[in-house]
Amino acid sequence: MASQSSDATFRLLNACYSCGRQYDVSHLSHGASVRCECGLRFQVRVQTPHSPRALRCSGCGAHVAADARSCAYCSAEVTLEERRLTAVCPKCFARTGRDARHCMECGVAISPQALYALEDGVNCPRCKGELHARGVAQGSIVECARCGGLWLGHEDFVRVCASAENESLAEQFHVVQPTPPPAASTTAAYVPCVVCREFMNRRNYASASGVVMDVCKPHGVWLDHGEIDKILEFIRRGGLERARRRQIEKLEDQRRRLRAEQVAASGRYEVRAEERGSLFGDRALLGVELGAAFLDLLF
Repeated sequence: MASQSSDATFRLLNACYSCGRQYDVSHLSHGASVRCECGLRFQVRVQTPHSPRALRCSGCGAHVAADARSCAYCSAEVTLEERRLTAVCPKCFARTGRDARHCMECGVAISPQALYALEDGVNCPRCKGELHARGVAQGSIVECARCGGLWLGHEDFVRVCASAENESLAEQFHVVQPTPPPAASTTAAYVPCVVCREFMNRRNYASASGVVMDVCKPHGVWLDHGEIDKILEFIRRGGLERARRRQIEKLEDQRRRLRAEQVAASGRYEVRAEERGSLFGDRALLGVELGAAFLDLLF
């Protein structure tokens, strides 16, 4: 079960005691057992993050003076603005910048591709095969060694979709040659989320791609072998942009009809000057709805 602490918005990393691999454990609770790719099992450590004492440069890891505004070695800015400290050091649990390469307090190097942590005992939701985590497209995926299915957290899925124009990206997902499933297993069925174990919903990606993926809204998506290729090709051919335009037109049409109904109900056909502000408010609300609708296209 995912942690419900107040620090859940932070990207929480834990490092393996043996090999030093760093895992994103933000979705797991304190004490959960994680299996590392090196074979070691370790327990998730969740500590309240503290503001760092700016002793190290987050860019190069060099020592910096207490009152320095920039690093004397690489000229990187030294700042403690809380809005930028959205990650946590896997060693000393000091808050750090999400894209920092070194902790500002202890100087430990921070992995740019922290692996997605799998709780011990979790297997492939489709075929029960063994799952492994690896880095792809500046993010992390979890892959089944038997059927080639993929699990991606929402953030990593969005990052992969945003990189769809990279022609070589699809090749990075083809490490496993899947074992053909038994004839009785060819029919798609609902599968559980690898984090919360609840059955996921099946959604047609962007409502028009023809790729029906399994989605857990709080945690991520499951893609059977080959589905990521179809999604990337759909995006490259402009399918996602066309789906987005249709969604915009649909919401704008709903707004126009609602406004017309309001005017008709009031018996007036002109909008007075003092009411124009409410129309601008409608436009702002439409913007919020468009943002939510676009996310809904993805998930």
